[in-house]
Amino acid sequence: MKNGIRNAERGFTLIELLVVVLIIGILASIAIPQYFKVVERARVSEGHNFISSVKQAQERYLARQGRYVTQNADIGQLDIDFSGTTPTFGMTNYNATLAAGGGTCDPKYNVAVRRLTTVAGLATRYGAAYTILYERCTAAITYPSCANCTIDFGV
Repeated sequence: MKNGIRNAERGFTLIELLVVVLIIGILASIAIPQYFKVVERARVSEGHNFISSVKQAQERYLARQGRYVTQNADIGQLDIDFSGTTPTFGMTNYNATLAAGGGTCDPKYNVAVRRLTTVAGLATRYGAAYTILYERCTAAITYPSCANCTIDFGV
């Protein structure tokens, strides 16, 4: 009788194991989407850093030349040492476009940085690809046609 009691008290019951698996599943379902947001937010900083570099270089160019560079072909005139060439300018996750911008201010330009679809890891929450747009006239960074980008990344 003594051996029978010892064997019955060992290990976990099936219910206990199911509860543990259920708890792990709930935690994973909460953590995984947050993980992808954090990873994409880190990638967005690459686009923001590029825009910031171009903004600063544009102001220095304006002080020297009296105008802004408004085309990708002329971006070499800015005093920035890009590690790559158009359209990525050395960025891993984005293509960039520099253009004469819309708006009512003068002089004007805008910088658009579009997320590459060929790079793995783009969450479906942000669509096929999204664009980070800086417009000099409004001095604002926006995410056209990506409401979730504005919510998750802010400005």
